[in-house]
Parts: sequence; C-alpha cells; structure tokens
Amino acid sequence: MAKFTGSDLLNKALKAEGVDTVFGIAGDHILHMLDEMYDEDFRMIDFRHESGAVHAADSYSRILRRAGVALSTTPGHANAVPALANAIHSEAPVVNISGSADSTNLGRGAMQEFDQVGVAKAVTKGAWQVPSPERIPEFVALAFRTALSGRQGPVHLTIPHDFQSAEVDEAAAARYAPREYSTPRKVLGDPMQVERAIELLRSAQRPIIMAGSSAGATAEPSVVQKFVETTHIPFVSEDSARALIPDSHEYSIGLGYQPLNRAAQRIRDADVVLMLGKRLDYTLGFGGSPPFAKGVKHIIIDPSAAEIGRARTVEVGILGDVGPIVEQMADEAAKHKWTRHNDWVTSLKNDYDRWVEDLHELASASDPMHPMFVSETLQKFIDDDTHISYDGGDYCHFLRASIKRNKPYRFHNVSSFGMIGVGLPYALGAQVALPGKKVVLSVGDGSFGFNGMEVDTMVRHKLPVKMFIGNNSIWGIDWQIQKGLYGRPVWTDLLPTRYDLVAQGLGAYGEHVTSHEQLEGAMKRAFEHDGPALVNIDIAQIISPVAEAAISRKLGSHG
Repeated sequence: MAKFTGSDLLNKALKAEGVDTVFGIAGDHILHMLDEMYDEDFRMIDFRHESGAVHAADSYSRILRRAGVALSTTPGHANAVPALANAIHSEAPVVNISGSADSTNLGRGAMQEFDQVGVAKAVTKGAWQVPSPERIPEFVALAFRTALSGRQGPVHLTIPHDFQSAEVDEAAAARYAPREYSTPRKVLGDPMQVERAIELLRSAQRPIIMAGSSAGATAEPSVVQKFVETTHIPFVSEDSARALIPDSHEYSIGLGYQPLNRAAQRIRDADVVLMLGKRLDYTLGFGGSPPFAKGVKHIIIDPSAAEIGRARTVEVGILGDVGPIVEQMADEAAKHKWTRHNDWVTSLKNDYDRWVEDLHELASASDPMHPMFVSETLQKFIDDDTHISYDGGDYCHFLRASIKRNKPYRFHNVSSFGMIGVGLPYALGAQVALPGKKVVLSVGDGSFGFNGMEVDTMVRHKLPVKMFIGNNSIWGIDWQIQKGLYGRPVWTDLLPTRYDLVAQGLGAYGEHVTSHEQLEGAMKRAFEHDGPALVNIDIAQIISPVAEAAISRKLGSHG
C-alpha cells in the first residue's frame, strides 16, 4: 500500500483546489512542507514579511477570483494576523496555513507556542488546527469552501510540524480526498424576491445601482452590463467591483466613493437604490439620511444574511451570490419594458463630467507639484489593461478620483479597514496574477514605509511593478485633519527621504523628481526599465476632498 507524508497530502489537496501559486516566508515549523512543495509544480513567491505575503495573496485572489494561499511559520503567523484582519474587509479568499511545534508538545511550553487558532478566529471566517495527518485534505477542503462561499474572506489552518512529516496509508487518506463537493456551488436568489425587486425598480423615477466587493467576487461583467442596459439604471462601483461596467459606458457614473465623485453624492436624490454586494456601512451613513433621501427604498442583494437589514429595514432583500442573482435579475428584466430616465441619467453624467473637468483644472505645471499633475502625466503611460493599486492619503485620493477604469479587476485601494501599507504587496500580487501586464502602484511616502522592503521581493522574482511615490514629507490626510481641527500636526511630520535610493539599494530602478519638468521623462524611463522601478516625486502638501470632508463632518458635529 502506498505511503504519503502529511506534506504530500497537503500538496495533493492544494492541487485538487486548483492552486498553482503560494506566497510566504520560510521558518522552522513549515520546513518539511516547503521541501516537499519545492519538488511539485507550484510557483513559490517568498517575501520579507508575512503581512506582505498575505496582502499579495489577497490581491492575487481578488484579481483571479480564486483562493490565494499564504504560508508561514509560528511567529510568522503572528506577523500575518494584521493582514488577515485587512483581508476580512477586502473580502479576499486567502487560505493562510501555518506550521506549529510538534503536536505532542503543544500545551506545555513548546517552541514558539501561542494560540494560533484562537488569534486567527477573530480576524478570519474560520480557523482550525488539523487534528491528525490523514485529515489534512479534509481540512484543506473545508478551508477553501469557507473562504469562497458567502461573503468571501480569509481562513486559517495550523498544521503541526510532526503531521507534515508523518507517513499516512493511502487508504486512510482516501476517505478525505476532496472531490466536487469542495467547490462552492452558485447560490441563486428567491425567484419571488427577484420579481419584487424588478417591480420596485420599474416603479422608480431616480434609481441607482451601487456595486461593492461581493459583486466583484461572483458577478460576470457582461451580465452586469446587460442588466444595466436593459433597465437604463445608472451605475457606480467600488473596491473589487470597480468597473464591472466601464467608466466610459453611457450608464456608468464612475467611482462610488462619495468624497471623490460629485456624481456619486447624488444618491441623496435617488428614490430606489439597488445594492449589489455593497454594505450599508459607515461609508454610507449606515443607510441613513444623509447620504440617502429620507424616503429612499433599498434593494439589498448579498451573500450574507447578516448584511440584509443590518443597518436599516429594506424593501427587498435577496440572499445569495451576487453574480447568479444579477443574472436572474437580467432575465426577469428582459421580460418587461423599461422607462429611459433621460433627465436623471443626463444630470448624473453631467455632474460626473464636470467633476473630472474640475480635477483637470488643478493639474497646473508648477512646483512643488500638485498630485493632479502626477495623475495627468501618469495617464499618458497607462491603458485600460493596466492594474493600479492606490495606497495612502491625500496624494492617492486625487489619482483615484481622476483615473478612469474601463476594465474590471484592474483596481485596488485601501480597504474599508483603512490599513495602509497594503499597496506595494497588492501591486506585487497583481503582477503575479497578471504576467505581462502593466502594474502600477500609486503610494504615499508614509505608506511606502510599511512594506518597502518587498521591492527586494519584486527584484528577486522579476516582477516589474512601476511605483510612483508622492513625497510630501507628511502623513498626509492626518496632518491635514490635525491642522484643520486642532491647528497643529502631532506625530504626522516625516523626512524628505530618498526612497529612490532605497529602491536602488534593493536592486530596482530609482529616480528622484523634484520639478514638474522632470516628471514625464522619469516616468518614461521607469516604464521602459525591464524590472521594478520607483520614481520618488516631490509633491505639494495639498489637502484632498476626503480630508476636507472629514474636517467638515467633525466641525459640523460640534456646530
């Protein structure tokens, strides 16, 4: 009878789930796992910090709409936990696997021992310690099912080191081998609720559709576009759902984040709002007024029952996967005639166009540079197929607001958790997911400091990410809010660090730009460089609409 080690079983189980890439860092308690994995057909991307590895797996998973796998040893798992907390907010199906000391020594002061599963439970959809070597495939399948079902998110597995090297009979492992059951099935919505939703949308005078991350996870762009074109309802998108229909589409009004899109602020005038996997969270006033009209009617489509009616009573709630339900909605919508709300759509499009024009007016050729000058220059070098990650405060807000997106799965931003430092590993993960495509990082000087050493990872693995730092020597948005509310900054000043020299020291191309006249040439050289490149751009300390809105809210609450 054939014998397998626990690590063999792990490799077979990962392959059964379609895994071909893993992210992580080596360490004592996963050395057997890594040694066995090295001889298999996996792409293995090793990092400088475990949080960077998990952030990269987060990015990779959402672009390719499949699980991303991150491996770590025991203290490495402690380093990974913050990134798992972020992945819950970004709704990334990350399968985080760590080793531990031998199972026989756990609970009596084993090497590097701590409650790995208990810590992970607070920041994942599920966390487990595998109870025996032969059950490794069972728990891998459980982890993938959990990560990929409902509102997607990270999970954790601890596999003790002795289980990795233990030998298991083929017959003992066979009963746990993952088969078709391991892949989540599409969950359709209640047909009667679908009909109610279509009826309510048909009665609306000023409807709008808002798409969030859960839509990005399961919705097919062509189906979303078919639904929008059938119903003639204007559409905004955020996070993983960004550009499910192109920004250039006649019914798209761009980014759904209100402080960065004047047209999106018009949800205050909508009478019916269809939420496709978008939470009624703090970004939308928990469904209150503002930002919505007092008499607004909500239709919530969500894979989590907890999200339907959490913040307010809704007119129609449909539980299930957003993608299949949108297809049901499109089929039902096609049975009816729809009113073209030309005045409503035209009004929103005009607001959107004026907003973009107003941003363009800020892009003056002056020094120190306005972030919009950086945005306008960068747009000369990118196309719809370019992936862009944004990370940081005021500098990045201008670029995120002004760079249109016409293709899905080409956009990452800081999640609703607000954890900065994610952008560089996001971009790294995007380049792994999109070989041969342009991948761009727009990052503030403060945010770059969190995971800047991962430039070394880009160099070692030949990942040609192009990084553009907006360097204003401050923690931008907090510096601006402190000045606006309290009249002085505290802990928010930085040095004018030469991050370009840091990049050069790590083996990447680096260039420092101190005037607007140098910018276009520097960007051209960065994009022509065959490898990762970083342009360190001196910019003005300009307040963004997001910071202005935050100050106004605070001052208004005391007025």
